[in-house]
Amino acid sequence: MSLFDTTPVSEETLREMRHQDALSTLLQELGEALPTLRIVLIDERDRYLAQTMQEVSGNRIVAVVGAAHVQGIRRILLTQQRENLAPLMIIPPASRWLQWLGWTIPLTIVAALLLIGWQKGITAAGHNALYWVLVSGLPSALGALCALAHPMTVLAACLAAPITTLTPVLGVGHITALVQAYMQPPRVREFQSVADDIRSFKQWWKNRLLRVFLAFLLPTLGTIIVAWFGGYKIVSSLF
Repeated sequence: MSLFDTTPVSEETLREMRHQDALSTLLQELGEALPTLRIVLIDERDRYLAQTMQEVSGNRIVAVVGAAHVQGIRRILLTQQRENLAPLMIIPPASRWLQWLGWTIPLTIVAALLLIGWQKGITAAGHNALYWVLVSGLPSALGALCALAHPMTVLAACLAAPITTLTPVLGVGHITALVQAYMQPPRVREFQSVADDIRSFKQWWKNRLLRVFLAFLLPTLGTIIVAWFGGYKIVSSLF
């Protein structure tokens, strides 16, 4: 929602935000409200940055960091605290049950098609497979059309959606956004004006950078909404 906030920010306001007391208060409030976020975004980065500074050779070291990191880095450097960076370089693995949950719908659809072929024959399975292709591909293509995307993006949405809906690791939006950015790459001036254009409904379709976002969002929404209905329809064919 902050993208649509039109509150003016003056240089005086920025100076107040950079003031150490105000910054400390903000960081303390962040730690109380979202402790995990504070650890990941502030504390772990302070430890990493401070340690790399201590490992650099030279008589005078100049480090440019964000204002939120100054206090933590300064404290670590003054205490000459040493860090083992290896644990900070490891990305924690995702929960296994979340991984299995992501595969639930694709595996259910594939299993249902196989069971339909076993119970009712290859023709019935083929009809349901074609139904899945249409019910996932056409809404995704319609979403790309609503984004006024390039014709190749619309075609990519129609072809990719039946496949990407059967895998949780890749969405149709990833494909359509990539094709759209390749076929109609954003111009430099559109990067410069995006902060203003994002507040105008019409500009979302005129600014190529924002249209890439629409080419990601709308085909994805179209696929998600209809895929649930299509999956239910195929599974119900078993009974």
